[in-house]
Amino acid sequence: MADLDPKTATLRQVAEAYAEKSGRGKSFMGPALQYFRDIADEPGSAFRLFEKDADGVTLLSKTFKGTEDTSTVKTAMQNLRQVGLTLKELVGPDTPEYKLLPDKSPNTDLNNRIFGRGEPAKAVSEVSVNPDKKKMSQLFAGISKYLDDPKTRPIAQAIIFNLNTGLRPNAAAGLQISAYKPDSGAIYIEAETKGAKGRAVNIPLNPVADSILQENLAAGNKNSFFIKPNGKVVTSKDMSDLLKEVKVPDIAFDAATGRYFDTLNPDGFTGKKGSALLRNVHATVGQSIGIDQDRLAYLQGRSLKSAGKSSTGELTTYQQAFPGAVGEVDRANANMFASFWGEAAQEAGFKITDRIPLPTERITTSTAGYEGYFDLPVREDVPEPKSTVTVESPEPKTFDDLSPDLQETLNKGGFDLDAFLKGTAKSLGIAAAGTLAYEAIRDPLGTGAAVAKEVALEGAALAMKAPLAVAGAVPMILEPSPLAGPELSEVQPGLTYSEDELRQIRGPESLPDPDAGFVDRDQEAAPAQEAGFVNR
Repeated sequence: MADLDPKTATLRQVAEAYAEKSGRGKSFMGPALQYFRDIADEPGSAFRLFEKDADGVTLLSKTFKGTEDTSTVKTAMQNLRQVGLTLKELVGPDTPEYKLLPDKSPNTDLNNRIFGRGEPAKAVSEVSVNPDKKKMSQLFAGISKYLDDPKTRPIAQAIIFNLNTGLRPNAAAGLQISAYKPDSGAIYIEAETKGAKGRAVNIPLNPVADSILQENLAAGNKNSFFIKPNGKVVTSKDMSDLLKEVKVPDIAFDAATGRYFDTLNPDGFTGKKGSALLRNVHATVGQSIGIDQDRLAYLQGRSLKSAGKSSTGELTTYQQAFPGAVGEVDRANANMFASFWGEAAQEAGFKITDRIPLPTERITTSTAGYEGYFDLPVREDVPEPKSTVTVESPEPKTFDDLSPDLQETLNKGGFDLDAFLKGTAKSLGIAAAGTLAYEAIRDPLGTGAAVAKEVALEGAALAMKAPLAVAGAVPMILEPSPLAGPELSEVQPGLTYSEDELRQIRGPESLPDPDAGFVDRDQEAAPAQEAGFVNR
């Protein structure tokens, strides 16, 4: 960027310099050039936008004055303000040109004069999404059918990934491989990434979201996860266009007009719609399954400044995101979304793993051929994961479905997959079995023996109708931790599941006899650790 002459640089050159510096890439370029493509490659065109004519009016003012308050106008003005700030950095403060360039903050007197108007405010949506579980099931089924067509599969994947993470749609669609932290099962969105709003965030991935990324890694995707057959990155517009085709009666309601819609992207509606509503769906589901508002905001990568204030002031300034690090509570909350959508798929008549198979071997930073894959230029020749799983049988149903190397590793960890799948699915349900199996495969040495032992004990406890909290505590009750004193292995009071939580976990099945189990009712036991990734 230092080689650019601010007086002769083209608009495209300055926009590309900022896009590269910020890591926003092509997603920045479109809105920056949208209104000025005819002059974008002319020498001096970048600075010309901010120069005054004989009447003291800029080209930007002539372009944007009187425009509607739309997201298109807002994004273009934001990006062109960054172009101006890049020029400002190049010319330096002791030049007459410096005073012609914009302030960093939007809607200052100077910026309003330069652009001829203020930047549009963030749209306040009055659109609500129907929280009815049957509607959510129909929505998920409607999106999932587009996974079957190779032309639309990447777009449908991006939408389902968005439903499971709650990211901004442009951040989800343009997710880069460098953001993925496979060892901890999380993504790290840098502060300058479009959609991050200036603050780096970690997002925990549940098995559904992680499986999507793993599949696209194994397919050889480089740089970005969601790539269309024509080689272009999926966009939020692609997601909106697909959502327009998914019809669910009364899926959304606009309070401003009193209208109901049968799609998230209705024709003729100018309010918030399309992919922009996916965060609304995520928030609606999160509320329905009991996730606290501040933790739901965290999962979506939103600012927690207001929620992070104590009597001594704002705390989040000191809680900067370490790449890939997520807490147990947030991991468990993310896994709740996987369970919700898994149940939605079952209600629609299919298994989610039929459309989004769990990987038999996860790709990590130590996988042969992928060393440095997530932070350095990718290798041209990436070895395909070894697996005997077929297209007809994409998920591991028996021990023989796994590769010989993985079988050996699991055997060393004392893990019996066949017994695990049979016993756990019967006692805990298919969704829970799938999640636990996924964890064991992801980190076999760390969890193999422990999971096998705990599943056997918990399965026995649940078969006797013991409350889930008691069943989960049985391994701790019978065997103290080798590293902790006896006091850390004692049953802790006040940590059982409520009856409402048990109903969520067990569905319509009748609640167990509260007096059954391995410990007295007075001795409430700690709940089993939530299924999901271990924290690094």
